[in-house]
Amino acid sequence: MSVDLFDTRTMLEIIEQRKLVRTFLLNTFFRTTVKFNTESVDVDIVKGRRRLAPFVNPRREGKVIEKRGFTTRSYKPAYVKPKMVTTAEDILKRQPGNIIYSPNSGPAQMAAEELGRNLGEMDEMITRREEWMAAQALTTGKVLVVGEGVDDELDFLFSSTHLPILTGTDLWSDHTNATPLDDLKLWKRLVSKDSGIAPSICVMGLSAIDNFLKCDQVMGSATKQGVFNMINVQMGRINPQILPDGVIYYGSLQELGLDVYTYEEWYVDDNDDIEYPMMPDNKVLLGNPSARSTRLYGAIKDLDALAPAARFPKSWKENDPSARLVMLQSAPLMAPLQPDAFLCADVI
Repeated sequence: MSVDLFDTRTMLEIIEQRKLVRTFLLNTFFRTTVKFNTESVDVDIVKGRRRLAPFVNPRREGKVIEKRGFTTRSYKPAYVKPKMVTTAEDILKRQPGNIIYSPNSGPAQMAAEELGRNLGEMDEMITRREEWMAAQALTTGKVLVVGEGVDDELDFLFSSTHLPILTGTDLWSDHTNATPLDDLKLWKRLVSKDSGIAPSICVMGLSAIDNFLKCDQVMGSATKQGVFNMINVQMGRINPQILPDGVIYYGSLQELGLDVYTYEEWYVDDNDDIEYPMMPDNKVLLGNPSARSTRLYGAIKDLDALAPAARFPKSWKENDPSARLVMLQSAPLMAPLQPDAFLCADVI
């Protein structure tokens, strides 16, 4: 576009269609952070049993009971290190939102602003990767770490009973025969029994919630009264509310003690450049924020990194061709350390 220097012009504020990263799963289920200076982290898992103290005659010696055993799991965090390059040509060009002849738009300030933008964009990319790792761990029990020079699988050893797959008339898409409330009750009892932690949150994929609300057991039909249509019986309440982070709160299943949410966030897959939902459309996730799930950050493999860090920025110059490179490194692992406290079902 050519600019007539004698025309009066007004620059409106920049219109930037950035898709800000949403972190509902991280903020809900991965609230604690641990940083360590080693390549791997070991976790000792002690599974309790609901044992009863043995009866004995008061005149007899006490009964020896077996000590609880434990298992050790070793996890090696993934590694990410996005890098961006800034050249003199990038700095000398007008950036979005800059006003021509602005007294504060010299090369030094423009370089600083470009550095800040690059760091911010890379930080968002890493945060979105962390949210993806949390979603994969909670919905599949595994995280596949596949990229340039890496092909690993982080397995959190979810029991197959905690990853149920509905079939036939049990599918929630069979609105007449499906019994989603019975399914949720069964799954909640299973999680409570196996982990000792009762789920309090139910996150449904978009197709799952749509079909859930169409099932006769939930909303009723011409010949059958649904739970949400029972008069003066507070078994469930639908009261949709839009919350931050792309979350919609649909209401409370009071009989089950579950709050129902959907999560509208997407990511672009590395392999096919297609957007996929962070919470798969056909799945239902049960969990409790009190379950031990941790954001783990391993050692930064850089001679300049002297302390554990969730992010390690680094910048340097190349002389020929002249360029400044900025890199942000992280070794994240979103680990559900109590896998029995979660359940994710395929319902569609």
